[in-house]
Amino acid sequence: MKLTWSDASVFAFVWACALGYIVASRILEWNFERFLPSNWYFVVKKRLAQPEAKSLRTEKVPKKISNVLEELLTLMQTGNLQKSTVRMDRTFQEKVVHEIKLLEGRGLSRQLHFTNVKLSEGNAKKRDFRHWSDSGREWREVIVEAAVSDKYLHRDSGKVIHESIYPHGSILLRQSRHIRHNEVGEKDRQKEQRFYSKYSEIFCPSCGAQIQLKGDETNCPYCGGFIQSNFYDWQIEDFMIYQTPDPNMDNLKYTSVTILLSFLPTFPCVYLITNMYIAIGVAMTLTIILSLSLLWIRARKIDELENLEKEIVRYDEGWLISNINEALYKTLLTPELLSYSVNNIKLKGVENTSDKTTISVEAMLKQTVLQNNKHIVTKSEKHNWKLCRSRYPNRIKSKGQAVVMEKECPSCGANYIPDNNGCCSYCGYSLQVDNAKWKLL
Repeated sequence: MKLTWSDASVFAFVWACALGYIVASRILEWNFERFLPSNWYFVVKKRLAQPEAKSLRTEKVPKKISNVLEELLTLMQTGNLQKSTVRMDRTFQEKVVHEIKLLEGRGLSRQLHFTNVKLSEGNAKKRDFRHWSDSGREWREVIVEAAVSDKYLHRDSGKVIHESIYPHGSILLRQSRHIRHNEVGEKDRQKEQRFYSKYSEIFCPSCGAQIQLKGDETNCPYCGGFIQSNFYDWQIEDFMIYQTPDPNMDNLKYTSVTILLSFLPTFPCVYLITNMYIAIGVAMTLTIILSLSLLWIRARKIDELENLEKEIVRYDEGWLISNINEALYKTLLTPELLSYSVNNIKLKGVENTSDKTTISVEAMLKQTVLQNNKHIVTKSEKHNWKLCRSRYPNRIKSKGQAVVMEKECPSCGANYIPDNNGCCSYCGYSLQVDNAKWKLL
């Protein structure tokens, strides 16, 4: 029996939808939490307007994480630099100070509210920061998932002039500190202790006794006075609020592609072939061939990306984004720009020489601009950049050459004479970190 054009199209569509349903229900994994009424936009917006949404402190986030975040958020919202004890990387601090002064000059303030707060999957298992060591420093990072309201409003009237709502937001915080000598695992422990002794010998402010400080704080063994040092303190390297991609979107794409790949070969087969069994068989064969071809193309692209990453010594996307943010600071920041961030990094190419690695990347640059009429706009643009760094950046135990010239610390700004290890005696920043940083070309 030969089907008409309309009958063939209807049959092909129903057949394709049936296959799409099977793929969606039996093969793909869905995040049904996204569909819950409590996560709907208008419900989230209403909860964010409540007074209890002002804090990140919740039972789902340990105090050692929430306290650090709350301290930074308090500084960003109040703009009180004098009373803040937050320790920040030099570039990050300049960005925060720039935003605070710009808002104060226009009589504005920033207000952040949170709800549905929880640790990300990567941090929830141990309920802690993710720790690692690299380039002479110890690093830690946490991502807190939450619905976020980011408002800019007039200080006097409280009128909101701009609000960004992230129903499924993520809050990233990355910190670093100088590696303690008892955490390095150096084989020559005496050598390490001699190095640290130069910078951990301090005088008690109460009785004047000279003591060894091997941690962030201690009590004087002679008078009991409290002593604190910034040498081992964590400093903030990066902070970002962004919308978490919906994992269900990929599933919707896969389901749609399945329906399309089933419909395209089925329609001509059932329309041209009178034997329905043969028509369905040919259509299924063509669908499988098309599906396998697309899967092969996708797998090849994934392999190409993984191979590119393997060509880079100790590649880390978070570190790359942090370096791009820092590199853009001097050229991008203007009197109108409140803040900016880089995300959605795509590695396009890698070139290695004997001593240098050059990469090409595509990324999305998001900017928040405060216009003269106190109107705030956000814009996102796709950019292509080339960056380079040393091909083999120094590892933790690598020792730099002796440096006797006074330098300005790129982290804290203090003038210091680096020791044989190239470390700042004020904040512990290692010049080896610069060797691992990506520089914009």
